[in-house]
Amino acid sequence: MILNIEDAKKEYITTHTGKTIHNPHIKFSSYSPSYVLTNEDVRWVSRLTKNIGKKVLTVTSSGDHALFYSLNGAKKIDTFDISFCTKVAMDIKLAAIKNFTYKQYIEFLIAVHKFPDFSAKEKILDLLKTIPESSAQFINDMEKYPIFSNGSSPEYCKKLMLTEKEFSKLQKKTPNKIGFIWSDINSLHLHLIGEYDVINLSNILEYVSPESISHILISLKPYIKRNHYIIAQTGTWGIEETQNYFFNIAKDFKKWAKIQIIQKNKNDPFSEKVVILQKIR
Repeated sequence: MILNIEDAKKEYITTHTGKTIHNPHIKFSSYSPSYVLTNEDVRWVSRLTKNIGKKVLTVTSSGDHALFYSLNGAKKIDTFDISFCTKVAMDIKLAAIKNFTYKQYIEFLIAVHKFPDFSAKEKILDLLKTIPESSAQFINDMEKYPIFSNGSSPEYCKKLMLTEKEFSKLQKKTPNKIGFIWSDINSLHLHLIGEYDVINLSNILEYVSPESISHILISLKPYIKRNHYIIAQTGTWGIEETQNYFFNIAKDFKKWAKIQIIQKNKNDPFSEKVVILQKIR
């Protein structure tokens, strides 16, 4: 895809009160607003393959996936997302880690979270000089548009954010380059080269038709190393909805993959789960 500011602006509308919002009839798109605070426990999921996943492909999302995989031993990280706004969020976070103290970093993310229309833009003016030109230009051109969405509350997200110790580790060794693939999940395989140790699809498969799940996973098979892993789905209620389907399609994969579901806390039926495929052939 090619960055087009006019196309980006067309995804936003003005309400009768004069407020600019992303068109609610457009669910997931090339310029859907990105969270800046993650609502996923990426820390736990990335630890499942700690020191196994040296080369990782994961969703861009709020940028936290790449950060936590880096903390857990990944040396080469590519990310993908349907929305360019997620790349902007990730670039901002990487720059903030390099230039802010931990306290400033947390305050900055909460400020952007609370004012997604960039009422807090003055807080990132210095960062614009240090992020990729495409992201900096996008922020400037989309100043009046809410390219970041609120998501869950800061109070809920705080336990999922980087700790001061994790932040310090990343400051000392911030990933120099994190790849970004601008693609939807159905076309992702067309942009891949080589094999990964881990592919993390986060909760994307919650939002595709059950019939598409098998096709998507099979399309990614050539890009995962033997005996390594595809995190097919993460979450809580979403897996409850689809886990039977995963078990049903397991027989389609029995010649090349094992499927298992891991729960974060076996004593808590509402704790997070992951569906993992291990490529065996």
